[in-house]
Amino acid sequence: MSTRIITAFILATFVFIGNFFSFAETSIQMDYDGGVYKVPCRINGAKMRFVLDTGASSVCLSVEMAEYLLEFGYISEDDFTGIGYSTLADGSIVDHLELVVKDIEIGGLHVKDVQAIVIASQSAPLLMGQSALQKLGSYTINGNKLIINNTTQEENAKRKQLLETANDSFNKGLYALAISSYEQAEKILELDYVNLEHLAWCYKYERKFKECYDTCKKWLSLYECFNKRNFNESIYNLFWRCNYYYGYDEQALIYKQKQMMVKSENATKQSLGYDQAHLAQIFYELKRYDDAMRCLNKAITYAAEFNNSKSKLPIIKDNDLLGFAYWYMSKCYQKKQDRKNCKKYLEFAVKCGYSIAVKVSENKASREAFIIRGITPSN
Repeated sequence: MSTRIITAFILATFVFIGNFFSFAETSIQMDYDGGVYKVPCRINGAKMRFVLDTGASSVCLSVEMAEYLLEFGYISEDDFTGIGYSTLADGSIVDHLELVVKDIEIGGLHVKDVQAIVIASQSAPLLMGQSALQKLGSYTINGNKLIINNTTQEENAKRKQLLETANDSFNKGLYALAISSYEQAEKILELDYVNLEHLAWCYKYERKFKECYDTCKKWLSLYECFNKRNFNESIYNLFWRCNYYYGYDEQALIYKQKQMMVKSENATKQSLGYDQAHLAQIFYELKRYDDAMRCLNKAITYAAEFNNSKSKLPIIKDNDLLGFAYWYMSKCYQKKQDRKNCKKYLEFAVKCGYSIAVKVSENKASREAFIIRGITPSN
């Protein structure tokens, strides 16, 4: 059979025959190329990449690729087994050529004697749709990873129970128990976005900041890569705090700004005020004092609006947002060596009951040490 005969056909689907080797879970790193994710594989040893398309009913291969496989000996004329018919997306019916691929390797898993169908098209990509994915068994897609789950029914049942326990514990504030259950479930199969986020918050509440940071980073690398239409304010909020805690101020700024970009349209003035105050906090650490002060003025305005105050610099006792904003405004003026305004905003912070400002102002010596040199009393 010549390669010219193959040009009359297009590959419409692969049917997997045979068994995967036994692994509990296989994680396959996909490549992002031209707006799509591609799954690396080998056909009889030849390197290829399937376009992942969970909405497609079949898997496609171009005639050009089939010709390549035949020309370089990855398949032979004896591998072709017959002719059949396929229905295209427009409803038209076309002939296809059938062949058997002796071995397909995906993520180290081997499938033997794979039925393939070829239809005439030079440019059709290798397309992995449901006809292939369903044959892989249970799978999940986490960002740029295809996770093939070959766990047993017993393992799946155990994982389900662990996640139920973890989520129930999370909702009840039993964070240590939730962490244990989430970690055990993850050993069976990778956690999805929702459970990863819960685990990250559990680590935060238990003050396990390194674990929290690593979990946030994993969550974001998966979520941003694959599901760009649905960003999550909560995880951005947690991740900027983790970066800030570790002194990664540039990264903290990036994720704080991302969190603010996706903030709910129904956010309260107080919530918007805290965003500006925290943004100012990051700018302060970056020594961008003018930017910090600009954000602090916005925070004060939001706080005034939330509390129905007509004053541009309201004093409201036990108001944490205003106290925070005035405290950082004082710190910015201290850095700019403006002692008058440093003292002014320090007094405002004290009147609002902000604890650090109150402690700084306990006596003249500590107050002067702060105004002149920015020194705050140790705990």
